[in-house]
Amino acid sequence: MPLVLVAGAVLQCSHGGQTKLTTGDPRVTVQGQGVVSSGMEAGFQFGAAEKPVPGMITPCTGRSPDGSTPVPCLIAAPAPPAGLTAKLTVGGRPVLLATASGTTVSGVPGTWKVSDPGQTVLEASP
Repeated sequence: MPLVLVAGAVLQCSHGGQTKLTTGDPRVTVQGQGVVSSGMEAGFQFGAAEKPVPGMITPCTGRSPDGSTPVPCLIAAPAPPAGLTAKLTVGGRPVLLATASGTTVSGVPGTWKVSDPGQTVLEASP
């Protein structure tokens, strides 16, 4: 079974950007960190070298078509059901799993995936 995502989990975009999730839902915690429920990832932006964001580890290399402007990836929609728990919910929303992934929008569309779930204790079935 895959691990549940919590605040501190690391997401990675297809352009190499890596950023830690800085928030989770404090109603359910694992190892002191709030879990990440469906929808919390929507609107998450990866940073660029010229536009860092809180939690940025590695900048996204997405750029405008002419290459002059950084356009880091943005998660536009919630993860598909394959990356969500079947039974564990917080506030009526399923929790994200280490298998979560999806598409990003920016100057160069791409994808995102989980690089590190942020904890090593709680697993859940998809």
